[in-house]
This record gives sequence, structure tokens and C-alpha cells, in this order.
Amino acid sequence: MGERATGQRPAAQPSLDLEVRVRLAHARITHLLDRAGIRGLHLKGYATEPGVYPEHRRSSDVDLLVHPADAAAVIALLRSHGWEPVATFSEGSIFQHAATLWHDQLGYVDVHRLFPGLGASPEAAFDALWSEHTHLVIAGRSVPVPSPRHQRLVVIVHAARDPFRGGLDVRHIRESLTAESWAALREESHRLDAGAAWHVATGEAADGVDTRQLTLFAALHESQSGLELFRTRWRSAATARERAVLVARTIPVNRPHLQMRLGRPVTRADLWREQRARLGALAGWAWRKAVRRDR
Repeated sequence: MGERATGQRPAAQPSLDLEVRVRLAHARITHLLDRAGIRGLHLKGYATEPGVYPEHRRSSDVDLLVHPADAAAVIALLRSHGWEPVATFSEGSIFQHAATLWHDQLGYVDVHRLFPGLGASPEAAFDALWSEHTHLVIAGRSVPVPSPRHQRLVVIVHAARDPFRGGLDVRHIRESLTAESWAALREESHRLDAGAAWHVATGEAADGVDTRQLTLFAALHESQSGLELFRTRWRSAATARERAVLVARTIPVNRPHLQMRLGRPVTRADLWREQRARLGALAGWAWRKAVRRDR
């Protein structure tokens, strides 16, 4: 249900109804991970209890959160059972948090090695959610999911990066909970170091929130992109090393993102044109920054 940078689009869509195949994908992936002895939590969409979302919400894919140490093994496992890579971790969002795979019959799965805005570290976030996880039966299979309160927290944290449907989701959750339950959920967001995303998604006070995270999530909530988002990330970087990594990741063209924007396979000419535009934009930004510094 989240944002996705798609690579080569499937030649043909699955014959199954969308909801049927997504539910079957939840069950099939759970079976594979159980057999391999790998922990995985199914997030959002059909992996939530009734009432988390407004009625009639549909899901288009499986969102699977795994411990970061297991991410490579999960990708390999899915590839060995019919899923093909569409976008790697490095080709996904700016957080490089999820890899997308496609199955000819079961559709998309996003394998998350972290959940942006949640947890002091990817490991801590997974362990916190897993520590009180529960199960939902999906397509006849008992599927591991976060606890009811964590299901709602995940939806709210995700809404910080999704100002459109996310805003409706936050309002629905707020209106469906008592004041006491909402306050307890807010407290849990701070316990799990999700205060910045909570503030951006809900508009509530940002007391004690990491200002760098707050700036970044506010930019994403405002749908910043391109050079504008690069400038925000540059200002939010805490060290010279973080800024160097940012530049190194920004210069190469993201092929899946470009293909999604063009709506067709990417050619060499497309890549060259995009690369030249990126370098020109970065050079112009660096020049203007240097001129302002010398004044």
C-alpha cells in the first residue's frame, strides 16, 4: 500500500482478482518464511484488524517487515519461489528501506528491512513490534502481524510520508479511538522513537522530537522532490560523511524511478539526459551555495 518505484513492468497482469491474489500472497509468503524459520511481520492493508482503516479500503500488495539481518535471505527465498526483483533496496525510496518483487500470479511484495520513522534502529523497531505481535487468519493461514495498537501506529507513521490517503487514515484512527487510547498511542510513538513521524502525520506538538528527522518528514509530507528534497536532506545531515553519502547516492540515475516517470522502458539516451540534468542541477546548487558563502 506504500509508494513504489517500479522497474520493468510485468508483461501480463495476474488473472486472479486483486484482493484474492494479495490475500493468497500473504498466506504463501507466511508459509515460506515459517518453513525457513525466518520471522516476518505483515504490515498494513489486509494484515490489519477491522477498524484500523476506513471501510472499503483495498490493498494492492504485501508489505513484509523482516529483521534487517534476514533481509537478504528473504529476498533469496522469494526469488527461489517465483518472485522476480523489480526494485532493489537502493532503488527504492530515499530511505532505501524496501525491495519490491513481483510474482506472475501473486503480484507485488515489498520486503522492508526497516520502517522509516519508527525505532531508534531497524533492529530495535523490528524487535519492539515482534515482542507483542499477534496473528490474523488471511486466506486460511495464520499470519504474524503487529499488535492492534502497533498496527495503528504503523499506519500513522506511514502517513507522515503519504499526505493524501494518509491524512484520511490518521483522521479515521483518531476519531475511532477514545481520548485515552489516542493518548496512549501517542505515548507509544515516543517510546518507539517515532515522535517526528507522529508530529508530521498528526500535527500535534513536537516537544522533544529530533529536529533533523522532523525536517525530513515535513519535507516528504509536503511532497518535496528533486533538488528541493536534496537541499532539505543536506541541511538535515549531521556529519560530513552523511553529506558525502547523500551526494554519492543522488548522482546516479535511479532507473526504476525514471521508468515509472516515463511510463516506458528506459533507453541509454534517457539515462544520459537524466544524468546530465542531475549533474547540472547539483553543480548549479553548489555554485549558488559557494557564492552566498563568499558574500
